[in-house]
Amino acid sequence: MDWLTREIMTGFQKLLCLGLDRTPATDLINGTVLAWSEVLTAGRVFDEQLDTSRIRKAFVTLAATRTSWPAPADFLTALPERDQLAIARESVKA
Repeated sequence: MDWLTREIMTGFQKLLCLGLDRTPATDLINGTVLAWSEVLTAGRVFDEQLDTSRIRKAFVTLAATRTSWPAPADFLTALPERDQLAIARESVKA
C-alpha cells in the first residue's frame, strides 16, 4: 500500500466513526479506497512531503462539514492548496 492509499484509508477510518449517511458497508471500504485512489490520481501527481498534511486537513474538513459520505469531488474541494501555490498567488496579488 502506497502512502496516498494509507492516507485515504486513515481518513476513511475517521469518517466511518462518524456514522455519516450513505457510509459504505465495512466490507466495501477497501474497494472504495482503491476507487478514490484511482480517481484522485487521474491527471494529478501527489507528493508525500508536500501533500500529506493537505490530505489530512481535507479529511478533517470533510469530517467537520459533511453529514453524508463524501465523493472524491468533495475531497478535492476540501483539499487546501499547496503552501507554495498559496504563497505564489499572494505574491501575484500584492
